[in-house]
Amino acid sequence: MLVIIHGWSDSWEGMTNLARQLVKHGAADRVAHIRLGDYVSMSDEVTFPDLAAAMQRAWREKGLPDEPRSVDLAVHSTGAPVARQWMVQYHEPDACPVKHLLMLAPANFGSPQAHKGRSFLGRLVKGFKADKPFQTGSRVLKGLELASPFTWDLAERDVFAGDFRFGPGRVLATVLIGDTGYDGIRAMANQEGSDGTVRIAAANLNADRLDVDFASDPQRPSLSLRSRAGRAAFCRVPGDNHSTIAAKGRWSPRNREAMELMARALTVSDDDFDGWCAELDERNRREIAFGAGELQTHGFQHTVLLVEDDQGHPVSEYYLELFSRSAERDDEHADLTRFLQEKVLRHVHVYGDAPQYRSFLVDCTALGQKFGQRNGPPVSLSISAQPELAENGDVGYRTFGWDDIGDLDFDPSSQRDMFRPDRTLMVRLVIHREQAEHLFRLRDAD
Repeated sequence: MLVIIHGWSDSWEGMTNLARQLVKHGAADRVAHIRLGDYVSMSDEVTFPDLAAAMQRAWREKGLPDEPRSVDLAVHSTGAPVARQWMVQYHEPDACPVKHLLMLAPANFGSPQAHKGRSFLGRLVKGFKADKPFQTGSRVLKGLELASPFTWDLAERDVFAGDFRFGPGRVLATVLIGDTGYDGIRAMANQEGSDGTVRIAAANLNADRLDVDFASDPQRPSLSLRSRAGRAAFCRVPGDNHSTIAAKGRWSPRNREAMELMARALTVSDDDFDGWCAELDERNRREIAFGAGELQTHGFQHTVLLVEDDQGHPVSEYYLELFSRSAERDDEHADLTRFLQEKVLRHVHVYGDAPQYRSFLVDCTALGQKFGQRNGPPVSLSISAQPELAENGDVGYRTFGWDDIGDLDFDPSSQRDMFRPDRTLMVRLVIHREQAEHLFRLRDAD
């Protein structure tokens, strides 16, 4: 049995063509639609845990199988975090009823459109035919905003869980996403490295986690890179955008191989899954190499940063800088630093309700062309934060002087670990918070 879950602002009717196409290509014998009260994604009161609870109720009311690995699931866009929330909320990794999980343009780590104004989103979705353009589902969109605590916590619960959830013997997840933006009025949403709505890198479930400790020894910060638990397959689908990849409307996806890829994703065996992942990885490498001169086909990294101090407090006002060493003294390095700031670091987004969370879109293709050659210049990273511990300050951070806090240097070899195309890197960075001597004193009694 195959269950299909739609995305934000959609309904089950929008997925009927995809259902027909999947049956036609032998991916499923029967399709069951879950509507979740018609999956109310546009109500401002609805949260992802609400949707997961509604999905669980609907699953039981329909009498769908609950045995481990007994049902296949296909999700589009916001349907991906809905399904993942449902899995972690109600099912242990070894008892999940999902066998194959096909993710079409999934917003696994958010969307650059989610924080836009409600009028923008109404026009983006409905064009010139919006009936109620200002009902957007604000809490769902908060979860979908780039660098949201929701997507961070969800990844901690499934991607980085101690007992792996994705891979042979568990859920066989495959992500397919287009590399082309929208046409017409919706083209205003297009950004480099996206399908018009979701960043290619943010769709990939194969995230990594980096912990950076500036607090223990600021001059020698420590790094700890932790890979995900398990594995998902991931593939770019050239020519399709966020809608066409899901066969929205009457048509099939634009890429003639897309339906075949979907059918294989829903039928791959445990024994063949590692080979399936390797095959798609090779396709991705060819796509990026072939289109290296076109910005849309560059390989970007979606980097999510959480900054805290060593007392566990969020650091909400900070500035992260990529630079080339000795930029203040050398014209060549100054030019390289400008290249990093303008061509490599493409977009920065501060999460509105918790500014300690931020996302950075890094152009790994541009970085590799300029810095990735053997004996190429290193890339340095540093952070400045407020409040600054000044002479008359009470508490704060020593980050503004050149020698007050260390920085990280990445040579061409280590750059390949730090900056990888088509992935999300979650970075937790800790800095030292100091208290002035006058803040608390013990004095001798007379």
